[in-house]
Amino acid sequence: MPLRVLAVGALLLAGAVTGLGVLLVHATGWGLALGAAASLAVLLALPPGFTTRVAYALGMALLLVAAARPRPEGDYLIGSGLLGYGLLGLSLVLVVAAVVSVPRRPHPSAPPTPPGEDSRL
Repeated sequence: MPLRVLAVGALLLAGAVTGLGVLLVHATGWGLALGAAASLAVLLALPPGFTTRVAYALGMALLLVAAARPRPEGDYLIGSGLLGYGLLGLSLVLVVAAVVSVPRRPHPSAPPTPPGEDSRL
């Protein structure tokens, strides 16, 4: 169990670092496209689950939510233009894709499925 907690923490940190990198280059069109491609590639490379894909996506989304808050000077780190909204939309797409890809567990009262049959039919 402690190893799983460590892995979740590492994936949250990896998502936050990726989010910081995308945040720093999102003002250019190619930076946002590169960040989106890298984030989606990492998300697809991770196995589906709450402790893997969802942890990575939440790390990125939480950093971007923190960056979207107004600073004491009154300005924002994420602009209100198309690229800024694209960055926030990217984090939303990552979280939704990660949660949707989590495998469903069978109901405890459901009869066992014989080998070779698909229980989703």
